Formats: sequence, structure tokens, C-alpha cells
Amino acid sequence: MRRVKTFAAGLLTSMLLLSACSAEKSSNEAGKKGKAEKITIAQSSSSLLFTPIYVAQEKGFFKEEGLDVEVTIAGGSTNVLSAVVGGGAEVGATGLSVVMDVNSKGQDVQAFASLINQYASNVVIRKDVAQKLGVTEDSSIDEKIKALKGLSIGITQPGGGSDRLVRHLLKTQNLNPDKDATIVPLGKAEAILPAFTNNQIQAFVFSSPTSEQAITSDEGILLLNLSKGEIKELDGFTHSTLLTKKDFIKKNPETIQKMTNAIAKAEKFISENKEEAKEVVRKSFDKLDKVTFDAAFENNFEAFARTPVITKSGYEMNVQFEGVNAPFDKVVNNEFAEKSIQ
Repeated sequence: MRRVKTFAAGLLTSMLLLSACSAEKSSNEAGKKGKAEKITIAQSSSSLLFTPIYVAQEKGFFKEEGLDVEVTIAGGSTNVLSAVVGGGAEVGATGLSVVMDVNSKGQDVQAFASLINQYASNVVIRKDVAQKLGVTEDSSIDEKIKALKGLSIGITQPGGGSDRLVRHLLKTQNLNPDKDATIVPLGKAEAILPAFTNNQIQAFVFSSPTSEQAITSDEGILLLNLSKGEIKELDGFTHSTLLTKKDFIKKNPETIQKMTNAIAKAEKFISENKEEAKEVVRKSFDKLDKVTFDAAFENNFEAFARTPVITKSGYEMNVQFEGVNAPFDKVVNNEFAEKSIQ
């Protein structure tokens, strides 16, 4: 079973400062002695967006590469970047757009392995509202988006990915996000479902398994499944990636290669062993009921990266959608990913 620690933001920051000086030293010493090298991955949340990491841990692929990997749940992309830049974690796991953003602001951080290749946020609508509007899962994309007009739509936070997605979708149908719908920031997943159940919101945008929980409870239907690429202009969007400091890559290329090799093995295993992979990942979500987990895994299966290589097409979708125009070669280092699949 993988080891996971959850840090409060304040505690995490303190630990980063304490460990900044020792992380790289201990990493190099482990490699010299031939022992398993200790590596910390700061992951933004517990989500299916990071499925290859769970599989690499559970199947022992990290150990096969000589790595002793510990995953910490940082509680957001900002904390992931703080961990990596501050030295409390050698590797981070969060959205590619975050790496692009900090690069455009002068941080020397690079993404080196893709984990999921779809936007992977889903749009759920209340079943009774859908019935009233005459929209179903088989309706056209245009009809589904138009059904959002006049609804209160739950998102995480203003300016976040879910907010940008709602606004983008509405604009494709010439709808004004600020006038033709009410966008409601609710923060964490724990607030989404109660608001949905109580009809405070009639739709929401969130990643798995929150979207599936609303569906299996029989209160909602999956209006738009971005995990399966239903929105053409976002189909193949490079979402979550592994990242680290450029300086760490320069000083520890063998470590990054080992990490990437393990992820490549995990992604190959997921692709070729779907049912076994599902059971492996299930161990990381053992508190979630089986029906919901199975639905979430199925909805996201096609989105899991097949190789760690970060594609230029997936990158360009980030440029267009996120509005951050950082050079591909500055943000992405595919050297290790390409070697891992040779």
C-alpha cells in the first residue's frame, strides 16, 4: 500500500524550509551507496488525475528502478510548487498549465512526464432539470451546453480550471457567462454534492470521482464527459504532469530517468491490463463505494497517458485555453520520456 501523508499548508511550508538543504544531498548519497534512493512526490490532491503514480507505487515499478518513493498530498498546485522550489520534494505532480505559468514568471521548473491527456473535468446536471429541458446524455454537444443557460453552476474557485471551462463552453453558444448563468464558487468537493442535492446549484463542473458520485446517487446525469474528449478543441489536452526544478534535472539525470521509466511502465500496464489496473488503483480509493469507483475509472480510462511523452498538440491546447504562452522547449523536457519508451 502506498504511503501518503496529508499536510496542512502551514505545516507543509515549515517542513519545506527544514528539508530544503538536505533533500538533494540525501538523494545523491543514496545513489552512491547503491541503496534505494528516497524521492518525495508532492501531489496536489487525491484524484484519478494521478493514476500512473498509484500504479507505479502499488506494482513496485518505482522499487524496480531503485527508488523509494513517498507521495505527499500538498493540498493544491501552489503548495506543490512551493514544495519543489523550496526543496521539500524532489518531484511535483500537478497541471501542466501551472508549470507554464511559473515559467512565464521566471521560475526554472520543467514538466518531464505526462500523466493524463484530457482536460478531465466533467459537467453534471440535475436529472430533474435535464428532464424538464428535454436534454439527455445522447443530445448534441450544442444542446447540452445550451441547457446550462439560466442555471446556477458550481465551480471550485473564480479563475480556476472549472470556472474557465464553464465560461469557455457558454461562449461557444454565444452565451454571456456573467448574465446567462450564475457561476457559484464552492471550493472543495465536499461542498459540491450537498449544494447539488439541495438544489442550490443545478449543475457543476468537477473531476472524478465527484461527478460520478452525483450520478450513482441518481440525482444527476453526466452532461459532458471531457475525460473522454467530448469537447473537440480540448480533446488530447495535456493535463497533469510530473515536474521538477531544472537544476535538479541537471544534477540528477539518472534519478529523473528512473522516475520516468517507472511511470512509463505504469502507463503501459494500465493500457494493457485494464481490469487488473482498476483493482490496483482501487486500493488508493478504498473508502469510495465500488459502483462509484468503477464508474469513475471507466470514465477516465481513455484519458490516462499511454506514454510519458508530452505532446506539442496537448501543450498548444494549454496555450490556447489557459492563455499562457510560454515556449514548449523551456517548459517541457521530453528527453527522459522518449528514452523510457525505446
